[in-house]
Amino acid sequence: MTGKDQTTRGQRELSKLSHMRLLTVQEVAAALHVHPNTVRHWSDEGLLKSSRIGPRGDRRFNREDIRSFLNHWDRSGQLGNSYRRKVLIVDDERRIRSLLTDVVTEQGCEAVSVESGERALEELGKGSFDLVFLDLVLPGLDGVDVLRAIKANGSNAVVAVVTGYGDDPIAFDAMSQGPLVLIRKPFDTADIIRVLDIATGAKREGLNSVGR
Repeated sequence: MTGKDQTTRGQRELSKLSHMRLLTVQEVAAALHVHPNTVRHWSDEGLLKSSRIGPRGDRRFNREDIRSFLNHWDRSGQLGNSYRRKVLIVDDERRIRSLLTDVVTEQGCEAVSVESGERALEELGKGSFDLVFLDLVLPGLDGVDVLRAIKANGSNAVVAVVTGYGDDPIAFDAMSQGPLVLIRKPFDTADIIRVLDIATGAKREGLNSVGR
């Protein structure tokens, strides 16, 4: 779907919602056909105006502000394609890379997939990432070496360590490098989405190590 098509569809879905009340994150995400975390990101970046209500500071959105947002992106043709979270996937198993790539892109993120630690460092040298899915057991440069490089470079990326060896010394070595998320094989779509949600929250709250 092109940015213009997505904008037109968003305007149509928005017209179905109540004219009198403010809209929730979930309602805006459904109307624009993006993940709720994408709406939160647009709000955090000041691209989409929101107000905070209640003791938890829940976000609410005005219809006219959303229409202005849609009109802006309609002119640029970039709705949903700019300001996407960027995710690096590092795993030597093609099946795992494909699963992660499919789920990440379905959630509105941009995915870059590589099969080795060396390739991971190349991609990290080209630009920044919001999240890195990092297999520990890799041919050549292993995942712990890549993790050390990420930390040494001062990257703000959240690292989700992917391993089938949760009790092995290499996993403990990785965890000693600093805050990270632990996702153990075998994992499913829900686990991947959970990590994406954790990564978004970690930018604001700090990160605790999470296992399955």
